[in-house]
Formats: sequence, structure tokens, C-alpha cells
Amino acid sequence: MTPHGVYLFILFFFSYFLYSSLIHFSLIEVYGVEHIKPDETTFYQVSKDAMQKLNDNFTYLDITRIQEYVDTPGAVYFLGRIAQYSTMVGENTVLSQKVVISAISALIPMILYAISRLYLSERISVYMALIYGFFSFVPYLSSMILRDIHVALMFIITIYILLQKFSFLNFLLLIIVSFFSYSLREQTGIFMMGFISVYLFVFIENLVQSKIRRFLVYMTIAASLLFIVLSSTFLMDMFNLISNSSAERSEASSSSGSLGAKISKLPFGLNVLALFGFSQIQPFPPLWIFSGANKGFFELTYLIAAVSWFFGWGFLVYAFVRKNIFDKVDLKLKLIFLFSIAYLILIAVVDFSQRRQMPVYPIIYLFMVFSYLKMDKSERIKVWITMLMCYMTLVFTINYLKL
Repeated sequence: MTPHGVYLFILFFFSYFLYSSLIHFSLIEVYGVEHIKPDETTFYQVSKDAMQKLNDNFTYLDITRIQEYVDTPGAVYFLGRIAQYSTMVGENTVLSQKVVISAISALIPMILYAISRLYLSERISVYMALIYGFFSFVPYLSSMILRDIHVALMFIITIYILLQKFSFLNFLLLIIVSFFSYSLREQTGIFMMGFISVYLFVFIENLVQSKIRRFLVYMTIAASLLFIVLSSTFLMDMFNLISNSSAERSEASSSSGSLGAKISKLPFGLNVLALFGFSQIQPFPPLWIFSGANKGFFELTYLIAAVSWFFGWGFLVYAFVRKNIFDKVDLKLKLIFLFSIAYLILIAVVDFSQRRQMPVYPIIYLFMVFSYLKMDKSERIKVWITMLMCYMTLVFTINYLKL
């Protein structure tokens, strides 16, 4: 890691923890609560319960057998350990948990910088990391005790390893990271197996020259995976259990409202594309953050990230239509990008929440930057103006129709 990467980590760690601390004390002063979202209360309580179990000599395997923690034993164990270490120097407070969250969050733009250096200059990579670190959904999630930021870290580590030259050590690291991701949230851990298949696919493409032999290898791998999934009652039962219940309450029900319900009723295919598009502009309409159980001004970073992401999609779509953004991109990066899009579409069908989708955002953001760099000044201005008009039109339309 270059000095720039270390500097970025230090900058974002202190920025995120300062922001998190300000939010923490402001919430207590204004609302008399310590948390932005109800799920934070749940996970903070989990940290205390897990600490007690670890003090009673519970192992990680013991925690996996507890029914209420079946979908997230890794997060439970991790939060419990943080609570234990916190008590060695003081007590297990909300802020002591958030110190670690800030550190984990700061690793994301740092690793993004390392990924971008594989394709872009030092200067552009630094700017790219700074923009993502301050204007993505990472700052918002860095202020909360949730497992989403941990999952996002696992994903970006996976992407970084995938983009390295194939080696059995890297392959082993992918399996280990996938296991950690699975222990945090099983759905994403299972999906991460797809990223490993990308790694194997590119390796086989480069190693095996004969098309017939490649076909036989692919068929053998596919048949083996299918057999494992179908024959594993545990895996199928676990996946169904996770699909029907979760430790976190979905934000979608409160953010999507009647508009989300109407989109879901569109004909199949059209509704999937509409749900995908709708999920990428959340929170929407923007005034939603000032309603209901939301904390208004304390969630402005959420709104800033959503608007920034909306404009980013404008550059990506424009370049996809008018420019050949894939012409100098290697096969591995193309497959990771397409796999990330597939992940977003699948998640959007069941959950509008950005925190579930943001693990793959770094790779989407990388292509947004590629798109921006391929444009001249006049094209960039055209996209800025077009996206601003589109966003304002969407807001006025939704408010007028009262959807």
C-alpha cells in the first residue's frame, strides 16, 4: 500500500468518527436517543448479549447454534469481541462500537484507491477515493452500528483479490472472505460464490486452450455446484429461512410507500427494471428523510449520497450509449461489472434499501469514472444539466401526483 492509501485511511477514519460522534451527541440532545435507526438498538443490545456469552466461554460455533443469531453469527461474534475489548479500557458504549465501524468504513475508500490504481493514474485515483469517501453511502452507514458496512468491506476486498493475477493463495483468500461474508449475512455470502466463479472462469479461459476441454470443465463445475445446492437440505432450508426472516427491519416499507407498491404491480420484466431504477434513487422523494421515524437533518448524508449516485448513473448511461466504455477493459473486470448489475437487480426486487445494495457500488462507481473520463467538457456539462432536469422533473411529478 502506497503512502497515499495510508493517508486516505487516516483522513477517513478521523472524518467518519468525528461525524459519528457529532451525530451521536446531537441525537441525544435533540431526540433523547442514541441511534438513527431502530436496528442500531438491536445490534447494540446484541453486542452486550454476545459479550456475556463470550465471558461464559461460548465459542463461535456455540453462537452459530443459537436460533436468534442464525442469520448473522459472524456479526454477533464480532460485536461481542469489541464489547469485551471495550470493557478492558472502560465500558461497552455505543461510541466504542462506532470507533471500529469508523475504521472499517475508512478501509473502503482506501481499497477503492488501490483498485483504481490498477487502471488509473495516482492523481485520478486519489480524487476518485476522496469523492467516493465523502459523497457515497459510506459516511451515512459509518455512523451506525449495522452489519452492512462489514459486508461492504468483504465485497470490496473480494473485488480487489479478483482483479489480481490468479494464484492458489488468492483463491484461498477468496474462500476465506466469502466465509466471513456468509457469517455476516448469508444471502450475500452465497452470492459471493458467483464472484469466485468469475475468478475460476477467467483462469480456465487462460489456461485451457481447447474449447471442448473448457466446455467439459465448465459442465463439471456447474454440475458439481448444482448437486451440492440441491442435495444440501441445510443450505436450502437456511436460504429459505433467511429469505423469510431477517434480524433487520427493511427500510423499504417506509421509503417506497405507495409508489413502490404500484411499481411492483407492473407486468413482470417491466416491474423488475422499474424496481431496479427506483432502488437506485433512494431515498425518494428526498423529503422522505424529514418524515416518519427518520431523524431529518441527521440523515442529510443519505440524501447527498443518493443525489450524487443519481448523477453518476447519468454519466454511466450516456457513455454506455454514446461511448465504448468496454473497449479497453479486461474480461475479468467486465464480468465483475455485469455480475454486480445482476446483484443490484436481484436485490432491488426484494429490498429498495441502499444499504443492501451498496456492497457492489465501488465497481459501478469505477465504471462511472471511466465514463466521465471518456467525455469532453461539453458532454459532461450536457449530462449535468440533463440529470438535474430529470431529477427535478421526477420530484415535481411525484409530488404533483402524490404517489
